[in-house]
Order: sequence, then structure tokens, then C-alpha cells
Amino acid sequence: MASLDQDNNESVEEQEIDTAEQKKKKSVMPVLLFSGLIHSIIILFLIFIIVSTAKAPREDIIITTKIAEALEEEVQPEEKRDVVKTPVEVNVEMEVLTQPTVTSEEVSDQQETDNNMEMATAEGTSEAISDSPQVGSGLMGNIGGGGGGGGTFGARSGGGKKKAIMRGGGSAKTESAVTAALEWLARHQEKDGHWDGAKYGDTNSEHSCSDQGQSGLAMLAFLAAGHTPKLGKFKNTVKVGIDWIISQQNADGSFGPKARDHSIYENSICTLALAEAFGMHPDPKIKAAAQKAVDYLANVPSGKVHFGLTDKKVPKSMSVLGWMMMAFKSSKIAGLNVPEDAFVHFKERVDEMTTKDQSGNPQVTSYMVLGDRKLGDGWKNTMTAVGMLVYEYCGVKRSELDLMADVILKDLPAPGKNYCIYRYYYATLAMFQYGGEKWKTWNKALVETLVGLQRKGGPKDGTLQDVDGSWDYENDKWGPKSGRVYQTAMSAFCLEVYYRYETVLR
Repeated sequence: MASLDQDNNESVEEQEIDTAEQKKKKSVMPVLLFSGLIHSIIILFLIFIIVSTAKAPREDIIITTKIAEALEEEVQPEEKRDVVKTPVEVNVEMEVLTQPTVTSEEVSDQQETDNNMEMATAEGTSEAISDSPQVGSGLMGNIGGGGGGGGTFGARSGGGKKKAIMRGGGSAKTESAVTAALEWLARHQEKDGHWDGAKYGDTNSEHSCSDQGQSGLAMLAFLAAGHTPKLGKFKNTVKVGIDWIISQQNADGSFGPKARDHSIYENSICTLALAEAFGMHPDPKIKAAAQKAVDYLANVPSGKVHFGLTDKKVPKSMSVLGWMMMAFKSSKIAGLNVPEDAFVHFKERVDEMTTKDQSGNPQVTSYMVLGDRKLGDGWKNTMTAVGMLVYEYCGVKRSELDLMADVILKDLPAPGKNYCIYRYYYATLAMFQYGGEKWKTWNKALVETLVGLQRKGGPKDGTLQDVDGSWDYENDKWGPKSGRVYQTAMSAFCLEVYYRYETVLR
């Protein structure tokens, strides 16, 4: 019995122990479940943050687009031009020139008032630029340094061109005139690439340029607007034109008929065209021809230069000297080999041919002999413009050229008044370099005259009756001896001055 009671007591104690353990487990389970739930929530939250902030893998997709080649020159009339012989002003949104009130003249790069008009006409291509600065100190700084394709032709296209137009005093009106001129020249180019001067009024083979000279002038008009043999609206026109000029070069590097004394003009003009073509488009074939042309020009026999050479191997004629100066200048900045002393001798020759005031400031430059040009000679002031331009490129201070600028301004451009595009050409180059209020005065008269005289209307078929965009030559001083190609190219040069060459006096 005692044993049984003992067993019963032990059984009761075990049950009580089991019950206590069960109660203990029951009391712990909710805590564990709650803890697990909290940890699970935290883990899920962290996973969410990591997933949401992770960057999705990016697929780099490269899309290539074939660059369309520049269009062939295809004349598309932008607007209906006025009838022949009835020139009217091209409508523009604002005036090209305004005359600000100033108390004293200041020279700056801003030669003209701001003009926000778009310049989307004769623009070439922004790739057709060179990279060597022209502006610098001293003689060679003004002429410009060399280097492959170097020079100052960068303002002839793209955004630089638009800025140069507005800064220099051009406008949509002047660019429209340039476009029309280039289109006329393109329509009248012969199939082999040259321009036939006699077909368009060149009647004096002795005193005017041969076809080589005429073609060189036409090429320079396209190059000035930024067109090259590879780039631009008129690339084919330029390519076949340059190829033709190279094909006409003689073995000694010369151009044109050797028998006539005036052939130095076409030699200088063709050298200038090849130098600028190489400066904008560094082609080995062009470089070789341009260097041969420079070498011939630097050592030309005296009998082939207009009225011979001086002892310093520079021409006696200021007219010839001007073209040679431009040819050597562009050759130098294009990286070609030019005689180191050439520019020094050019300046010395101009010194010999220019009258001075009591202070020694240059005033009037003569033609062949000192004194054969006088103040107030009208169209004869051309040589003063040539002399002024040479001085500018050779580093003479602007303040020393005031009297020469005054001489040029005494005979402003005007239809029928000593009309001479040859004088306009050199005077425009010289006055643009001079800048300031006197440049504005000249530019205003020039633009009004040339835009007003440009032919408008008629057929555009390349025939002799096609004159839209060209300039008549009969009333020009030298026009009857040179014809319509010469007159049109030279007129275009004047309206391209804003971006053709950079200024060197500022």
C-alpha cells in the first residue's frame, strides 16, 4: 500500500512537472513568433530598398547615320528678282547701317552696328578653314605665319562668317548679292572649267587679263565665300576651275601668254587663287602648282613685268605690285615658301612712290613715277589705295594712314561718278583694314552703289542673255577692256570683304 501511494505521488509530481514545462513553453512561443515576425519584416524591407535602388542594366545602342554628301551646285532661285535694268533695294527687316553719335572715333573689332539678320546665302562650309593666325607683332606678324593649311581663311564659312558679316557691316542684302553673283559665274563656266572672257565682253587682249586671269578671278570669288574643291554648294565649280588653272601652268610655273608684258597680272592672280585654294584645301597637287607659281613670281624676268622691275626685283607699277603683294601674302599664310625680304622691298617701293606731309605721313601714292598722281584725281586714287593696303599689311600704324584714308574718301562710290571697280576693290580692302567711322562711310556708299547696279531678272540659262546676278561693265573705267566676268568677280570681292581677310590693325 505504501508502495502504491508512493507510486501515485511520483506520478502526480511528474504530471505537475509536465504541466509546468508546458506552461513555460506556451509562455515562450508568442515571444519567439513575434521576434521572428519583426526580423522577417526588417529583412523584407532591406531587400525592397536594395532592389528599388539598383540600376537596371543599360543597353548601349549605337546608331550610325550616313552623312549626306554636299549637294552639287544646282541653281535654285531663292526669290523672284526684279526685272532687268530696274534695280530695287532688297527688302530686309532692319537697316544695314546706322550712324551712332560719337564724340571721338574709337577703333575696335566692332566696325559696324549689330545686325541680327540671318546670313544663310553664300555660305560655304565650316570645315573649309585654316588655323594659323595672321595678326601679330611686326612685319611677319601682319603678313601671317605659315604651317600646313595655315592662314586666316577661317572666317569664310560657318558661324565665323556670320559674325564677320555683322561685325564688318554686311547684311542679308550684301550676301544675297554675293549669292547671285556666284550663281551667275557658275552658270557661265565653260565645261572644261574656265571662263571665256572674250565671250562676255573682254575685247582688249593686251591690257586685260587672258582667260587664265579671268578664271583666276572667278575662282577667288568662290574661295572667298568658303567654297573648296571638296566642300560647299559650288564644290564642282571650284574643282574643275582649279584643275583647269593647273592644266594651263607652263613648265616654269608661269601662266598666260608669255609674249605680252601684261601677263604678270594673270601670273599674280593665278598664284593668288592657287595659294588660297591650298590654304583652304591642302591637296598635294594644288600645293605643287602653287609653289611653282610662287617661285616664278619671285624670279620673274624683268621683261615680263609691267614696265620692268626695280633694282630690288619689285615692279615699277603700283598696280602690278598690289597683285604681287596679295599673291605673296596669301602664299605666306598658306604655308608656301616665299622670299623673306619680299615684303620689305614692297614697302620700300611704296615709300618711294608716295608723297608725304610735313610730319612724314603718307598721302598720295603714284603709279609709275613719283608725282604722276595728284590729290583729287578721282579714279586715279586707286594707287593710293594700293599703297595704303601695302602699308597696313607691312605693319604701319593706323594713325599714320589718316591722310591716305581721307584721299580715298574724297571720291566715294556712286553710279556714273568715276565708276571704277578696280579702284573700289583696292579701296575697300584698304578701308576695311583701317576701320572706324571712315570705313562705315565708305562701306555705306559701296553697298548702295553695287547692290543698286547689280542686274536683276531675265533668263537663268547660261546664255549671253542671262545676266541676272552680274554687273554691267560698259560704264566702268576699265570695264570695256575686261568684260562681264571681270566686273562680276571684282564686285563680288568688294561685298565679300567682311570675311575674306581678317583685320590686322587691331
